[in-house]
Amino acid sequence: MLGLPVVYLHGMPGGPGEWNLLAPHSLKESAFAPDRNGPEASPEAIAARLAERNHDGMVLIGFSLGAPVALHLAHQLGDRVRALHLVSPAAPLQLGSFLPQMAGGPLFALAARRPRLFRLVAAAQRLMARHAPGLLFTRLFASAQGADAALAATPAFKEAMAGVLREGLGCDPQGFAREVAAYVRDWRGELAAPLTMPVTIWQGSADNWTPPAMAEALHASLSGSRLVMLEGCSHYTALREALARLA
Repeated sequence: MLGLPVVYLHGMPGGPGEWNLLAPHSLKESAFAPDRNGPEASPEAIAARLAERNHDGMVLIGFSLGAPVALHLAHQLGDRVRALHLVSPAAPLQLGSFLPQMAGGPLFALAARRPRLFRLVAAAQRLMARHAPGLLFTRLFASAQGADAALAATPAFKEAMAGVLREGLGCDPQGFAREVAAYVRDWRGELAAPLTMPVTIWQGSADNWTPPAMAEALHASLSGSRLVMLEGCSHYTALREALARLA
């Protein structure tokens, strides 16, 4: 893995700062973490950039809501992607009854049923991310479980993630709104298309943002994939643990 460039697709709300915060130093040297918060950072635009710069192959890592984007890029880029890693992945909601188990379930339900109201909520979150990112962090992590509860109480993590929220959602909510709207649609058809590279799903056993049942359903839908359950980890601690093992 270390001999190939790494492409990291961050979560939402989130940004490339997640990678700088949680990735081991040995992985950072060859990594490209595009910021998807702006209006011009669509998966198609990122695929075009990757096709131009990585002719000898790459490894894709998609975290949380970055997992659907990573899957899309894997289909677009084909054999150029040598391995695909989906960490704490957000799978299609239509694969099961996941919303009651998800900390962000009410927001996803709102995006699916009342998209105009969702956009107003996203705009309000943008103001909070811009002017009070620490408060938004506290609200997002209020229900953190497993190892994430201890991680969220760490001042360094809170300060860094508040910066990620301010520089991402706080600067431009369009990427967040676009990707959530795309996520809540039924995109199960993309899972049926064969992939040419090995796929590994990394899942925290205590994750209540993207619950284990979601990863298991995704694993069952992706032929040939491998599921690695990380005991005691939740959302961000699963990312930290998965990156440490990959390094």
